[in-house]
Amino acid sequence: YYDQLTLLPNRQKLHLDIIDSSPVGCIIFNIDDFKEINDFFGLEAGDEILKQVGLWFKELGFKTYRTGGDEFTVLLYDTQVTADILEHRLSIFSHTLEEKEFQIAQEDIALRMSAGVAFGKENLLIHADIALHTAKEKKMNYYIYQEAENLEEHYHKNLNMAEQIRKAIVQGRIICYYQPIVDSNTHSIIKYETLVRMIDECGHIITPNEFLPIAQKMKIYSRITQEVIYQACHLFKESSIEFSVNLSIQDIEDEHTMYAILKTIHETKTAHQIVFEIVESHGIDNYDNVQNFIAKVKSLGSKIAVDDFGVGYANFSHILQMNVDYIKIDGSLIQDIVDNPKNIILIQSIIEFAHQLNIKIIAEFVSSEEIYHKVKSLGIDYLQGYYIGKPTALTILG
Repeated sequence: YYDQLTLLPNRQKLHLDIIDSSPVGCIIFNIDDFKEINDFFGLEAGDEILKQVGLWFKELGFKTYRTGGDEFTVLLYDTQVTADILEHRLSIFSHTLEEKEFQIAQEDIALRMSAGVAFGKENLLIHADIALHTAKEKKMNYYIYQEAENLEEHYHKNLNMAEQIRKAIVQGRIICYYQPIVDSNTHSIIKYETLVRMIDECGHIITPNEFLPIAQKMKIYSRITQEVIYQACHLFKESSIEFSVNLSIQDIEDEHTMYAILKTIHETKTAHQIVFEIVESHGIDNYDNVQNFIAKVKSLGSKIAVDDFGVGYANFSHILQMNVDYIKIDGSLIQDIVDNPKNIILIQSIIEFAHQLNIKIIAEFVSSEEIYHKVKSLGIDYLQGYYIGKPTALTILG
């Protein structure tokens, strides 16, 4: 019933105490970025931090359980504690934690924690856990579970979708659509972008915005990437046309995905046709990994595009580091180009910068004749969008 490291009661004891003592609420605390402490200082240092955190909870007077690797749980028994009062106390707790210094090898370490809170008798731990995940998603210090928000239903939908994705991968129901990209001067198709879709068990097409975010959170995104690259390379290997596939930073940092990509382009002899679109809006923390990947695939004859450029983390110096061949201007800038003169100024700056470096520009989301003529007049090299052509399945290209 007790954790050997911190000597706190464990999860099994927590379940017994909930049955025996009927608490009115529960708080689950999770140390933010604890993996970084283990990676930087080592596992022994991480264990020492956990012992210090457990002791600190005791000093604060909490009846605390260690219920996971870096997770601590507190039960609430005071029937007078309302959500407002608890919110105030959690705010004080966060400030107290900011002032607290933990020590590793004579180094002072600051910690942050996320907390999930739930009240009630039914599914107390489940609701607190859902609240904790919500706090982390929303980047909040704490989150209080509200029955009316149907978070549990949302949580189960996500789990169900994750299971559907896994089945779709195994059963061959991850498919590719291809959207044409045209030369702005000749209007001839010069390449295609590969876009993923999922077919559900009833035969309906599921769009990527419905399943890709969940795939990323459930660590199955890279399996989808591998399948997309496999399908696209085998489709285009009999032609000479260029095609692009999207890669996330998560893909680039995954060794299995990188091995699968290089194996596929080698077997299909499509290295000189493929363009890897790196999603710039996700941000890049480790440029060494990205630059190593870019150098490797460009040595094989592949090209690089930066996707979603112009918003979020957009950084001109990053373009220089990445040695790209194409810049794809973020669709939100193109969609508002007719009504927002400021967008034109930004786009003109991107075009001038790119063309001086011999980088080609692609405009996405060209959805109307008006937008089409506007982007053409700016000197953008290639155009893509519903006005040009919708994503569709393609047969074998000759």
